[in-house]
Amino acid sequence: MAPVPVSSPERRFVVTRFDNGVESNVIATTPLPANYTSDQIVRKQTYDNIATYMADNPGIRFRIYGPTNGGDHTDGDCIWDSDLIPEPPIYGTV
Repeated sequence: MAPVPVSSPERRFVVTRFDNGVESNVIATTPLPANYTSDQIVRKQTYDNIATYMADNPGIRFRIYGPTNGGDHTDGDCIWDSDLIPEPPIYGTV
C-alpha cells in the first residue's frame, strides 16, 4: 500500500504507520523547494523523527516514502520499512 496522497509528493517525504493492516500518514514533510538539488537535510530530519516515533510506539510497523518522480507515492517510493529493517534508520545508512 502507498500513503494517502499528499500535495507535492515529488517534493515530500511521508512517514506512515500500520494499525490493524491500515496504513495511515503520520508525517508529511514540508515540500522541498522547487528544483531542489538535495534532500539530505529533510531526509535526516525524517530519519530522526521515525526513530522517535518508533520509541514512542513499540511494535507498530512504520514506512518512509521518499519524493516521487511525479504523481502520488507508490510502493516503489518506499525507502524504509520497519518490517524489513526493524531498527530505526541512522542517517546515511539506508
